[in-house]
Amino acid sequence: MKPFLPTLSLALLTALCGCSKLSPEAKEIVGVYYNPEVSQNEPVMELNPNATCLIRAIKPGVLSFDVKGTWNVENDSLIMLLDSSTLHFTGDSTLIGNIPERIARKVAEHNEFSLQLEQNDVSYIFHRRTE
Repeated sequence: MKPFLPTLSLALLTALCGCSKLSPEAKEIVGVYYNPEVSQNEPVMELNPNATCLIRAIKPGVLSFDVKGTWNVENDSLIMLLDSSTLHFTGDSTLIGNIPERIARKVAEHNEFSLQLEQNDVSYIFHRRTE
């Protein structure tokens, strides 16, 4: 029975790793993204390989907050489903406003260094850092 356990464990591990929730397009943009106009130190978007994400809004010296959620790329758009109950903030919470449950942005372009998203003819460029 002993030789069977390592084989079973390896099979289960392989099955778990192979069952990613992310689309092939999403797997290409996994990463930590910064908006250098807002902060060089804090990422504004973390797109994790397990399909979870962390989105930050930063107004230096006034307010910083983050919200967790899930993400994927569907068709040509980055879709993020946010859970407002995970809100964490520092600063003036009266400035937070409504947190959308769903954010969708067209993926216009991406490479190993950046991600360009578009909405209503406005482009947003994020820099990817490999830590």
